[in-house]
Amino acid sequence: MIRPAREEDAEVLAHIYNQAMKPGIYATAFVTPVTRENRLVWLRQLCPPFGVWVYVSGSGEVLGWCSLSPFAPRANYPLIAEVSAYVEENHRFGSIGGHLLACMVIEARRRGFRSLVSIVFEKNVVSIAGCFEAGFQPRATLYAAATFDKVHENVSWIQKDLSAPDPPVLRRLLDALRAEEQ
Repeated sequence: MIRPAREEDAEVLAHIYNQAMKPGIYATAFVTPVTRENRLVWLRQLCPPFGVWVYVSGSGEVLGWCSLSPFAPRANYPLIAEVSAYVEENHRFGSIGGHLLACMVIEARRRGFRSLVSIVFEKNVVSIAGCFEAGFQPRATLYAAATFDKVHENVSWIQKDLSAPDPPVLRRLLDALRAEEQ
């Protein structure tokens, strides 16, 4: 089940995000762990049309989360949202990431966005492949944009046009989430 994140989720949001900072994961450019308090501030600041959602197991455990965030601080980009999704490390390589991505597509369309952008390390082939299956297209690569332990890493910008037809993989996930909502 996917639901909007609540303030009481802040601790687990921080925990899952911090797992993405481990060496070799290439899921975030941040290297300083976030705290519960940091996530609380972030949740309170991320006002509609943006938001955060959590994937909850049948036993009530939060196994992942996703967000729609402002793409840029420029006021003339209001119809683009940056997407982020993080899955608890023991539950990666399943369908949770795909469900979170489908959630963001549904919510972005509901909220009037025209486009989604993911900024992802080129080495994060799992995330890139999932986004490509959902209809994202490559737009730019920033070469040697980030540095970890004196190694320069490339960052890819990929984009989904929300008015374009959805590929079959995404349509199945969208249908499953819509059925769950009813």
